[in-house]
Amino acid sequence: MAKRYFDEQEMSYEEINIEEKGMSREELQKVTGGMSVPQIVIDDEVIGGYDNLMAMASAGELPA
Repeated sequence: MAKRYFDEQEMSYEEINIEEKGMSREELQKVTGGMSVPQIVIDDEVIGGYDNLMAMASAGELPA
């Protein structure tokens, strides 16, 4: 759903598939602080998952 949102908003993004990278959720947690996917990072700041993304979008807090 996050990718769909970014596509609809014509926002570019880079998808990193942790399974293809051989990364465990525990390793993901060390990098982002969260174990769920997706973990969304904007301008090197971890914002969390899809719900966090939508909250930021609703509040007008997403960067251009």
